[in-house]
Parts: sequence; C-alpha cells; structure tokens
Amino acid sequence: MTVSVTLELSEALIEKAQRVSKVTQQSFETVLLDALEVMGLTWENFPEESLPTPVAELSDEAVLVLASLKMDRDQNERLAKLQTKGKTTGLTEVERYELLALLQIYQLGQLRKSEALAEAVKRGLQEPLSA
Repeated sequence: MTVSVTLELSEALIEKAQRVSKVTQQSFETVLLDALEVMGLTWENFPEESLPTPVAELSDEAVLVLASLKMDRDQNERLAKLQTKGKTTGLTEVERYELLALLQIYQLGQLRKSEALAEAVKRGLQEPLSA
C-alpha cells in the first residue's frame, strides 16, 4: 500500500536531493523515497535503548569529542569515489544505494556534530565558530 504525502522542504534540502538525482540519474521523487527508505533501514534494527544519547545528556568530554567528530576515513574515501564515478560514468543500482547509505551516515554524523558544537558553546566549553 502506498500513501501520498505532501512535504514542505527547505531549499537547501531540495538542492541536495536534486544534486543526488542528477548524480544517480534518478528522479527527484525516487531520491527522496530512497533516502527515507535508507533512513528506515538504518534505524529499524535498533532497539530504543540503543539509540544515541541526546547530546544535552552527554558529559563535557563526550560533547567535545562529538563536536570534533569526522567521518570514518574509509567511508569518506568511498563516498568521494562514488560521487566522482556518478558524475563521470554513472553508478550501478548497488552503487546508488551504497552512495545513499554513505550520504545518510555523513548527514547523521554532521547533525550530531552540529548539536555537539551548539551544546559545547552553550556550556562555555568552546567559543562560537566564526563565520
């Protein structure tokens, strides 16, 4: 069964999805559906108690570690290779899903990192980043 849903998305999110659509040679709608499906697959096997601890509940040390977090080197290299290949020769279906999964990992990491940066500034552990 499918259900139609209307979403209001930020321009930045639309631009990102359009770039992924172009790189993967898939429709905009397919990119959004795939991203939601990957997100569901990412979280469906995690019991509630294994979800990440909210940043506000972390120790000062853990907040600072999270604020300086970077994507795993191997994952980051693979992400770059897939993005390059997608722009030049195109990706197989398996590679498209791998790219989506890596993008999801990256985005979740960036979200946690930004939450930690904000918390570190709030606690006075770090100065705000300059623009």
